Amino acid sequence: QHGGTKEVLTATKDATGNWSVTPTGTWADGDYTLTVRVEDEAGNEKHSASLTVTVDTQITIDVIELVNDNGIPGDNMTNDAHPQFRVTVPGDVNEVSLSIDGGVTWVKATQSATPGVWNYTWPGTVPDGDYTLNVKATDNAGNTVTETLHFTIDTTLSTPVIVLDSADDSGVHGDNMTNHTQPTFALQHIDDDAVRVTVSVEHGGVTTTFDATKDAGGWTFTPTGA
Repeated sequence: QHGGTKEVLTATKDATGNWSVTPTGTWADGDYTLTVRVEDEAGNEKHSASLTVTVDTQITIDVIELVNDNGIPGDNMTNDAHPQFRVTVPGDVNEVSLSIDGGVTWVKATQSATPGVWNYTWPGTVPDGDYTLNVKATDNAGNTVTETLHFTIDTTLSTPVIVLDSADDSGVHGDNMTNHTQPTFALQHIDDDAVRVTVSVEHGGVTTTFDATKDAGGWTFTPTGA
C-alpha cells in the first residue's frame, strides 16, 4: 500500500525454496506498507505483520556559507586564514564532509544543535589564494551529493605610499613644496582588490578625511578645500 493505493504482487519460489517478490514498476519516493498473505494447498491462510519501507532517492545541499566572510558581504572573501563554513542540508543527512584540495583530503563537519546545520572551521593556516570548497553530504538512505563554493583568502595588504604629483611639485623637484592651492597626490602600492582608499589631512590642528578616486592611472587625491 502506498498513498492509499493497494497493489497485489505475486511472489515466486526459487529452486532452493525461498520466496521473493520484486515490484513490476519503479517506486516513487515515499513510504510503502507491505503485508504478506500465505495460502497452502488445504486452503489455510495467514497474514504477516506489516512492514513499512521508505524509498528515498533524493538528496540536496541547500546552502553553503563562508561564515567569516568579511569586507563586502557575500563576495566569499575573508582575511581569516582559518575559514569557517556552515552547510545547511535536509534533516536526514547523517554526514557532511569538506575538501579544499580537489577531493584528495576530506574532513568531517560537525552537526550543530540546529537540525540540518553543520559547521567546520579549518584548524590549520590556509595560505592566501583562490579555493574551491567541495562539500559532500550523505543521508540515511545512502544517497550522496556534492556541491562547491568558490572562496578567496586574502590576509595581506600592501603599505600605501602618498607622493605629491610631479606636475604640482613646483620649485625644487622632490622637496614636497608647491605653489598650487589644490595639488594632486598620487597614491602608490594600492592593491588591486582595494575597495576604498582614504586620505587624512591635518592642518592647523584639524584633521579632515577625504576619499581618494581611482582612474585608469591609479588612485589619486586632490583636496576639495583648504
